[in-house]
Amino acid sequence: MFNNKKSAASAGTQVATTAFDRNKPASRLNIVPSIISADTTVRGDIQSVGELHVEGSVIGNINVAKLVITDGGNVTGDITASDVRICGTLTGAVRSKMVTLTTTARVTGDVYHEVLAIEAGASLEGQCRRLVPVVIETASECFETILPTPANEEYASAS
Repeated sequence: MFNNKKSAASAGTQVATTAFDRNKPASRLNIVPSIISADTTVRGDIQSVGELHVEGSVIGNINVAKLVITDGGNVTGDITASDVRICGTLTGAVRSKMVTLTTTARVTGDVYHEVLAIEAGASLEGQCRRLVPVVIETASECFETILPTPANEEYASAS
């Protein structure tokens, strides 16, 4: 039991590898959000399986599980997330299950959502579109949706 010790270097390497492996569940990624601080500007797309708080500026698209743009935060780009809370400024489209625009939110762009909450005082210039998940029961319904039956009987008899 005590003779089977690993070296400190190999143990450290193993921990570092598993902490950043996106294919394995890492509870730490779900607990601690990534933060872009107020004095930081990021240019480029951001993708994460965890939570992101933007206190500074992001110029690029964001694809995360949960996003919070704090008061004073600024994002220029499209957002895709399960949950979005905007307290700052966004110029771009949002695709999310749950979108919350607080009193200090300033959004210029379209919002695609399942649930939308807008507090009094929030500013939104764009369209709001509700996303409704399409549930197809059988394969035949799928083909009917893709290939509707022709209305012209001559066309139907020719095929």
